[in-house]
Amino acid sequence: MVVAVSTDDLTGAEYAVREFGAQYPIAYTSRDSSIPQKYGVFNLRGDGLASASTFIIGRDGQLKWKHVSSRYSDHAPAPVVIAKLKEVGP
Repeated sequence: MVVAVSTDDLTGAEYAVREFGAQYPIAYTSRDSSIPQKYGVFNLRGDGLASASTFIIGRDGQLKWKHVSSRYSDHAPAPVVIAKLKEVGP
C-alpha cells in the first residue's frame, strides 16, 4: 500500500492529484506534525516542514528502508524504490 503524508494544507491536494496523478491516499498534517516528527524528518531545514522522504515499512510495521532528501527537489529515484520494495518482498 502506498500512502503519502504531507505537511501542506488541503489546498495542495488538488495540485498533487493533477500534477502527479496521485492514485493513493494523501494524509495532510498541516496542523499536526507528529507523523513527520516520529520519522525524524520534520523541520530539518528550519522551515517548519517535513523534508521530502520515502519510507518502506514492512508488513511487520518495522522500518525497512528510507530516503530523506537533502533539498526540496531531491526524491528517491523510482528504480531505487522499486528495487528496495523487491528486496523487502510482499
